[in-house]
Amino acid sequence: MAGMPLVELVLLLLAAVAVGGTLVRLTPLSLPILLVIVGFAASFLPAFEGLRVDPELFLLLFVPPILFADAWSLPRRDFVRTLRPVLLLALGLVALTVVAIGYLMHWLVPAMPLAVAFTLGAIVSPTDAVATVATTSELPLPARVVQIVNAESLLNDASGLVAFKLAVAAAATGLFSSSDIARQFLLLSGGGIAMGIAVEWASRKLRRRMIRLEVPDPTVITLVTVLTPYVAYVTAEWLGVSGILAVVAAGLWASAHEIPDMTAQQRMHAREVWRMIGFAMNGLVFVLLGLELRSMVTGVSHYEPGALALYAVALWVALTALRLAWVFASAYLRFRLRWGWTGSRHGPDPRRVFLVGWASVRGSITLATALSVPALTASGTAFPERELVVFLAAATIILTLSLNGVPLPFLIRRLELTADPSEASEERHARVEAAKASAQAVEAAMRELAQPEDRLFATQLLREAGGRLELYAGAEPQARMRALRWSVRRSLRMTAIEAERRRLRELRDADEINDETLRAIEEELDERELLAGAAIGRPRE
Repeated sequence: MAGMPLVELVLLLLAAVAVGGTLVRLTPLSLPILLVIVGFAASFLPAFEGLRVDPELFLLLFVPPILFADAWSLPRRDFVRTLRPVLLLALGLVALTVVAIGYLMHWLVPAMPLAVAFTLGAIVSPTDAVATVATTSELPLPARVVQIVNAESLLNDASGLVAFKLAVAAAATGLFSSSDIARQFLLLSGGGIAMGIAVEWASRKLRRRMIRLEVPDPTVITLVTVLTPYVAYVTAEWLGVSGILAVVAAGLWASAHEIPDMTAQQRMHAREVWRMIGFAMNGLVFVLLGLELRSMVTGVSHYEPGALALYAVALWVALTALRLAWVFASAYLRFRLRWGWTGSRHGPDPRRVFLVGWASVRGSITLATALSVPALTASGTAFPERELVVFLAAATIILTLSLNGVPLPFLIRRLELTADPSEASEERHARVEAAKASAQAVEAAMRELAQPEDRLFATQLLREAGGRLELYAGAEPQARMRALRWSVRRSLRMTAIEAERRRLRELRDADEINDETLRAIEEELDERELLAGAAIGRPRE
């Protein structure tokens, strides 16, 4: 990145992300769109004049943590259940998109070589679950729709980026052979997956050894986890295989083989760090998109504005039409062939199928790959129509965020889609079984307690477990009464904790205790507050 010192640039970009995250509640816009606007507004500041993003640095910094976090958070059971429709979208639709968009854009822009047009098709083929979730997070969505969209986004990130790498190589060298492309695809894919699993396996072994050695600071273990996707990516790229698939494979492998003997503090620390990284990285991508818009428009200033608008709209229409046609055709074909359909025996629900087809927002991965298009070919000449490719990729992100993402809440309400009741019943069942296990463990331990005070405390724990059972498994009137009582108790506990916290600050202000003492006790109060909220909270309905 150029135009200003790197440290100042990063600080200003993070400040822009924080501003967007603060303002999102005050506007009807989704967070990605708001961050693009914030970035575009910031581009007029002198500090960002002449900002240029190093493509390789951009891909290295942003893609590994984003993909690893998405892969790790994907529920394994739901991923397996939706694997067949997801593979049709992540492989079949991506291949169709690359080819169809390639020929369309080559026809619309004859000056754009076919290999470059295929590069554009590969760039815009992956959907972005982060942008979709940011748009619909406050709305009840059917579980199957969420599972398919999230899993597809993860896998088509990998397949789209592999296709992008091959298309860029063909465009940069001028050589294009279908047999070579197929062979390279298998080599890149297989090698990337193997490398990702190997790196995560080694990382997990290292973290388990650190846990057994009782490393006191959870930050060290979390740091190893954060470095894992970067190591997987860099190692795979150094060996000439797909770093993207290495990161995805590492994330999926980490999700399926979590370390059971991690402490609660270590798990909580890792979750919070990854939540911050995910927010910051995805936010930075959209802010950078806004910052780059001016230079992107300047780069294609030799085109007529009407022609640019035509290309962008035609690209969006083609992407939307291709996706809707593929989603409907594959859903009904799978139903007819009885291949992977788990819904109604009468056939797919067209409302849900339409929602899967419409939820095709592009985001961080599309921008990351677009900016990583090289400026020069292998012969040292300028990459053909690079500015137009980058502009059309950015236009696709903005159009899908606006035309696909913004109407999603309205469409969900209009289609009268609701969350699946099985989600709430599954959570209720899990809470009931956990409460039973808690009661059984306490009852077994009570037999060895001799002191009356200890037995009294165990009895209190049994009453709390019984209250949870009554809340989650009892009749509705009793459950409502129990929830009301727990709400009152929670309010009392919070009042007491807040009084303690307020008194501690008074003591600090009076110089009776120092900051270190305040923070140590305040950390304990924070943990008690979190535990009180978790223990008393009701399940989702």
